[in-house]
Amino acid sequence: MALNLQDYCYCRYPVDIKGEQTINYEYSGINVFLVSSARCIVHWDDKSITVNTGEIVYATGPVSIDIISEGHVIGINVDGSIAQRFCREYSGAFVTSGVFAPFLPQQILQIVSNYSFVSESYLCNVAFEIINTLNSSDKKSVVASKIVAQAVSLIKQNYSRVYGVEELAENLSVSKSHLVREFYKYTGITPGKYLSNVRIEAVKQLLVETNMSLNAIAIRTGFSGDNYLCKAFKKATGETPMAYKTKILNSQYLPNQISLKIDPELYY
Repeated sequence: MALNLQDYCYCRYPVDIKGEQTINYEYSGINVFLVSSARCIVHWDDKSITVNTGEIVYATGPVSIDIISEGHVIGINVDGSIAQRFCREYSGAFVTSGVFAPFLPQQILQIVSNYSFVSESYLCNVAFEIINTLNSSDKKSVVASKIVAQAVSLIKQNYSRVYGVEELAENLSVSKSHLVREFYKYTGITPGKYLSNVRIEAVKQLLVETNMSLNAIAIRTGFSGDNYLCKAFKKATGETPMAYKTKILNSQYLPNQISLKIDPELYY
């Protein structure tokens, strides 16, 4: 029997709503929203969460959202057996500023804007990546310390110009050991690894969206040259930059998309 990707994970029910009103989003699975402007109050179960501009909220199961005047909220529902497994393990509602998933806001915007024009397999692959992102990132960002939030913000804004953890710590007026300890405590990775991840995601975007040379991309994203970029990229993704570019340009995936590979026995 042919594999139906929608049985495992898929995106559905996109919303793009502006102005003061209440959204009753009564769907199972994972409901993910980006607050594009102003703020909103999300009600889940018997709890309420205030979400501000630029923040992302996700909740497992039905939610209602009170959009404040001048507010703008976009969102999607992710469901399927993989999403349901995630919901069983992480039931609740969480808020993140997006700094631990630097390209998730753009991804939500892209899928909502183009929902009617993309293929079913595309929607399934996007859903799979979103679940992976939420699984590894969002739950910890709610409780991140001030110094960690500052470090992540600085990395996002200056990833091409920050040359290492020592410089990052100096800019934040803390010791390197304190920064590494705090960062690992709240994110599960070191600041150096996070910086590398952000740079690799930026490389992916430039590979697909421009015709820049590898050396130019390396300089733009903080690598010392194309040789070092190629080594770091292959270590992080398992393929060369040009192989990645060819694969993406020959597919319908987002620039930071992955291929959905499912073992049915794992999720049933």
